[in-house]
Amino acid sequence: MTFAMRAYARTPVWTQNLLLSAYGLRLRGLRYGRTGRATLAGLRESQWWPRNQLLAYQLQSLTEVVARAAADVPFYRDRRTARVEFHSFDQLREIPLLSKDDVQRAGRRMVSEWYRPRDLTEVHTGGTTGKPLAIFCDTHALQRNYAFFTRFKEWAGISEQDRVATFAGRTLVPAGSGAPYWRHNRSANTMLFSSYHISTQTLPDYVSALSAFKPSLIDSYPSSLEPIARYLLQNNVTSIRPKAVITSSETLFHPVRAVIERAFGCKVFDHYGGAEMAALIAQCEEGTYHVTPEFGYVEIVDQGQAVAPGGRGEIVATGFINPVMPLIRYATGDYAVLGDGACACGRAGQTIEQLEGRMDDVVVTPEGNLVGRLDPIFKAVSCLYETRIVQDAVDHVRVETVVVGDFPHEVERELDAQLRARLGPTMRISIVRVPSIERTGRGKLRTTVNLMQQKKIGAD
Repeated sequence: MTFAMRAYARTPVWTQNLLLSAYGLRLRGLRYGRTGRATLAGLRESQWWPRNQLLAYQLQSLTEVVARAAADVPFYRDRRTARVEFHSFDQLREIPLLSKDDVQRAGRRMVSEWYRPRDLTEVHTGGTTGKPLAIFCDTHALQRNYAFFTRFKEWAGISEQDRVATFAGRTLVPAGSGAPYWRHNRSANTMLFSSYHISTQTLPDYVSALSAFKPSLIDSYPSSLEPIARYLLQNNVTSIRPKAVITSSETLFHPVRAVIERAFGCKVFDHYGGAEMAALIAQCEEGTYHVTPEFGYVEIVDQGQAVAPGGRGEIVATGFINPVMPLIRYATGDYAVLGDGACACGRAGQTIEQLEGRMDDVVVTPEGNLVGRLDPIFKAVSCLYETRIVQDAVDHVRVETVVVGDFPHEVERELDAQLRARLGPTMRISIVRVPSIERTGRGKLRTTVNLMQQKKIGAD
């Protein structure tokens, strides 16, 4: 914890609200300015470009990104990255994949020499596998990034004036604090809720605060909002009616989406992105996941080959908006199923049929089968507050459960049978009760953790 955070934690709540509002005002100046306004105006037009115009834009952007990286970025010069006039996306495959380890080892050699160090801003990824990355950008890149998010909010029917409630990984409420479990950023008209204090005991406090604040938008991790949504349904609470819910940072399972939409009476708009500023995938008003073509070029790759529509592969991204630290063919470690590009909204370009999460969020059976999306089998069990599957050996998974009320043996046996039907006969399964399931350092709940895959990644 930094000195500033320690000082913040010692101040009363009203002072924390004041400090956050002042900090929010500073962030607003960094994120929303002339570059952002110009970018947003262009995005409102380009979202309706025909497919051939979008493809031409992407090829031109690839040409520019690779040329500048080859000339100005030491890492790419050392790699002998060639300047290419792109006429086909197939040409991109001549450039090797860029791993997270490559980025970590390169450090500042990934940064363009065109920019002065004093003009750079450093941001960090969440480090899901224990390897956070330092990403460098400037104010122009930040504003471009937030312009894309603003357009996404417009797809959800949200304006810049709307009141927002957020649940994320910020440690704004000091550990061990009692209510209130939220702070107020008045400069952004935003209530910032802690993702670390949500429990069966504190749910009534969260619901009361949301009811009083009446947000137009709730922006949250799915795992933070799901227990609140279940509480609303169980207690027939209908006083919280935002225009939309936006989710990110975790895999959004269909049963969780359904629960949130029923509880809050609105659509959920999910999106995928990251501090790397390499890819943005967002749902439109029709519910389709669109790869944002102006943001970057995305490949879905399996064993080195691009997949066809319906195929599953790793998201490999080349970003267009951050020339300070260009990431070219960046292997994200996240997986998706490619769509067919069709959507009733009329926007052209790539679509994604399904976002599948990280490789280390998949159980690998002794037979070598990859099994993801196990979380939905727990959703029909009302006595389970939270669950997490941990693969801690090649042939063993530990199912951690937080139970509310009784957990009948027949329910446990049925869960075991459901898991065995998916994981095969040679996987050993232990179902254990725990008082709580810890979040990551960014406040996320990972419902599946593959420790064996993490060891493999660490050894590579």
